[in-house]
Amino acid sequence: MSAGGRIWGQSSIVIEEQDTTQVPASLTDSSEGPVSREALYEMVWSEPMLRVAARFGVSSSYMARVCTLLNVPRPERGYWAKLAVGKAPKQPPLPEPRPGDPLEWTRDGALPKRARSLPKPPDQRPRGKRTVKRQLPDRHPLVSGAKPLFEAGRLSWHGKYLKPTKKLLVDLAVTQTGLDKAIAFANELFLAFEARDHRVVIAPNSERFHRADVDERENPGKGHHHNNL
Repeated sequence: MSAGGRIWGQSSIVIEEQDTTQVPASLTDSSEGPVSREALYEMVWSEPMLRVAARFGVSSSYMARVCTLLNVPRPERGYWAKLAVGKAPKQPPLPEPRPGDPLEWTRDGALPKRARSLPKPPDQRPRGKRTVKRQLPDRHPLVSGAKPLFEAGRLSWHGKYLKPTKKLLVDLAVTQTGLDKAIAFANELFLAFEARDHRVVIAPNSERFHRADVDERENPGKGHHHNNL
């Protein structure tokens, strides 16, 4: 599920920073093409992150952030030393991409492919022992800190609806008097989805979503009505 707005600003953290360390030409990857999750997973589990980063002329910490962005597990600190003496932990599998996860890293800033999956049917197997539920925060990240951003915005032409200037924000059509209730409801709804393993995120700008037309008036009249919510 995607809330209104866009998320691609998140990707800028992996196309701006450059490593200033001199890297031998033989180790630098001259290709500017995209790197898939699968290829990156194979790289980081085949050799130390320093060498993987050197292929692309970036720092190891920068490459680690790319792994995080693509949801690619990477070896923990000290893994290669443990591997040398046969005491390394088991390599985790590459998880399936979650809806909205980027499927590749592009160094040139081009929009990457993103995972889109159909809903899976509910599990029909007999229920055994209850599994431990994952811990969820009290406040969903999309609503955390949203209130002052709505309050700092301007008002719509009709109905005095709040219009925040920030675009990467949860999409709520709400007045000042209803702001607290709307944020509380959105928080409860988003956490309920997350508790059932449905992600609630800002839609990436590669997806052409738009808000459905809504007549916010309590007593809609006839004819065309335009609002600037």
